Amino acid sequence: MTVPRGQHPERHRLVTSVLQTVENHPYRLFLHELVYGYGSFMLFTRPAANLLLVACTMMRPWVGIFGMVGGVATLSCRRLLGLSAVTHGGLEVVNGILSGLLVGLFFAPGWKTLALALYAGPLAILVSAWMGEILHRRNLPLLSGSFVVVGTLLLAMGRAAALPYAPLPPLPVAHPWLPVPLHEFLRSLGGIYLMRTPEGGAFVLAALALSSRTMTMLALLAHLVSQLILMGFAIPVSGLAGSVAGSAAVMAAIMTGGLFAMPGMRAVAVALFAAACACVVSMALFNVFYYMYLLPLALPYLSVTWLVMLTLRPERGALWARYWMDESLPERSLERNRQAEARGVSRHSVALRAPFLGRWHVYQGFQGAHTHQGPWRHALDFHRLVHGQAYRGDGAALEDFYCFGEVVRSPAWGQVVAQRSDLPDLPPGEVDPVNCWGNYVLLAIGGDDHVLIGHLRQNSITVAWYEHVVPGQVIGQCGNSGRSPQPHIHLHVQTGHDLGSPTRPFHLSGVCIGRQFLLDSTPTEGDQVTVPHVGAALKRSLHIQIGRRLVYVVGQREMVLEVDLDPTNHFGFVAESGARVLLVETDNLLALYERFGTPDTAFDAFVLALGLTPLIEVEAEWRDAPPTALLPLPRRLQAWAWLLPGLVVAESRYQRGWDGTSKAWRQVGEHALIFSRRTLWRCRSEAFIREGVGVVGFSLHGEGVGVDARLLRVGFKSDNGVEGWDEAI
Repeated sequence: MTVPRGQHPERHRLVTSVLQTVENHPYRLFLHELVYGYGSFMLFTRPAANLLLVACTMMRPWVGIFGMVGGVATLSCRRLLGLSAVTHGGLEVVNGILSGLLVGLFFAPGWKTLALALYAGPLAILVSAWMGEILHRRNLPLLSGSFVVVGTLLLAMGRAAALPYAPLPPLPVAHPWLPVPLHEFLRSLGGIYLMRTPEGGAFVLAALALSSRTMTMLALLAHLVSQLILMGFAIPVSGLAGSVAGSAAVMAAIMTGGLFAMPGMRAVAVALFAAACACVVSMALFNVFYYMYLLPLALPYLSVTWLVMLTLRPERGALWARYWMDESLPERSLERNRQAEARGVSRHSVALRAPFLGRWHVYQGFQGAHTHQGPWRHALDFHRLVHGQAYRGDGAALEDFYCFGEVVRSPAWGQVVAQRSDLPDLPPGEVDPVNCWGNYVLLAIGGDDHVLIGHLRQNSITVAWYEHVVPGQVIGQCGNSGRSPQPHIHLHVQTGHDLGSPTRPFHLSGVCIGRQFLLDSTPTEGDQVTVPHVGAALKRSLHIQIGRRLVYVVGQREMVLEVDLDPTNHFGFVAESGARVLLVETDNLLALYERFGTPDTAFDAFVLALGLTPLIEVEAEWRDAPPTALLPLPRRLQAWAWLLPGLVVAESRYQRGWDGTSKAWRQVGEHALIFSRRTLWRCRSEAFIREGVGVVGFSLHGEGVGVDARLLRVGFKSDNGVEGWDEAI
């Protein structure tokens, strides 16, 4: 093969190997972990954002150095003990850094002060592990909680050792060109890292803006709320108490409305409520601690954050069922949640498979007029129709109904915790109001969730008590027992194992409504629901194996993709450029998610083209919600997407059919950038999937982008004792 000018594979591999060696050097990894520790409790992942925080602490060099000593001591102690991160996200590091900063702020530089800062390491490890374990039981985050304990201990220890106090920091310079509200806002931000100056706050503000526009907005609004409260109580906003209250308000808002919440107007309201509470709590604690010659440190914002999280739990009100999210930057949470909802993995609704094969109709849906009301409103009934009729002949006998005696299958993984099969099947039109559910199977599927499949045929149940079942396993036959005027299958999810317990939302995954393949379907009365057949050949073609290599020719270059398994057991496609995307393969689809690494337009084209691929042998349509960063947008639209997260979103619509010319499945995707239901930009992808080979070609075309790729070779990566191979297509 002729190597294009400027491309030398051997040289490229050598450079890549050297870079990987440098990146994996222990000292570099140690420094990387230290720098990233500065912003870990606010989830700052960008190097620039964390370096800005380091620069903030260095506004007073000695204080910043002692903070770094605390962080180094924490990491060193952890490694000497042979421990991995003792808390989620390694928050013990930032707690060690903050404790070191506190020592440097209070005590004059010296060997004893240095020794005291070194104590921050082992104490941060011990206290973080202890507090983290306690808080985890209540689903509460540690954040900077151990800093409150360790910092207070170190201050008391320093006084006991009679360490000389550091000279008072100079009063912040009032800049005539800087408005007073902005001056105080910056001081409050700087106070988060114990640098209560406008210059220090400017570094923190820059780090916030670089990481999350939503958190920046929440910080501004929270500080405004705190200033109004302080003025209402006639407390000077420029004093230490007022500035500390502003810092607490900002942090409480960021935590309760940003990092742990579903972005939206409700999150803004909760954030402002928490900010107001944190401001008042901060003033009260400042007064209490003042007489003990101590500062409340992070206690005001932590106490309010934990109280809000404990109070606004889903079990306390349906309004909060979809509020709390896994810890993440708000913009990332929003995109993840949109994609999760589109792909049927919502944390707020239980995903079930249809309890049948083939084509059935919804007899009664959620909030159905007959029996699906009140606590039992989340339920679905299914029966079969042929030319609009549920039965053949005159329908006088149960055997006349098309669904009577049809196989019923398990809709989920679970364990049989209750069942009944002795009730008779009643003639059409007759009901048993005492045994409403008739013959049934109750499955425990995790937590307190249970799935009930009711109205089964007498003596047809094939699973035993406490037997474990899998989706698709035969559990019985459709009957007409219980409160059932005609044969049908009843399906619902309930909380608790008692019959008649309240139901909760669920959805069907992997079904077709018409031509639409849906992973998050809540069909309504009259909808036709089809369980499509999974194609064995198509599934084999797209099956993922570790070490599989795909070599595509894209223009004048080759793009090599390999499948690997990372240390956290996530499969992924990795390109030589450093681009990476995670993937998951189920029994009926292949899905790509979490794109990260080096920018690579050709790799993004592959991700968009393959994106979400059902492994079904029918012509179908479906939708997806990819991250906006995947789209090769013009710079002006990249700016819009960056500035308006959640308002400017990406949507994808796919359709797939058999292409007789290429003898392959042709998967076409229309990808659009949407703002307020208006399309700002669109592009089109294509993927050709040949049975027995896989994706033999893909393309992406739109404004300013044109990518065409075809599969050149397939093979496997070499491993210890296993020789790699490539085979031309």
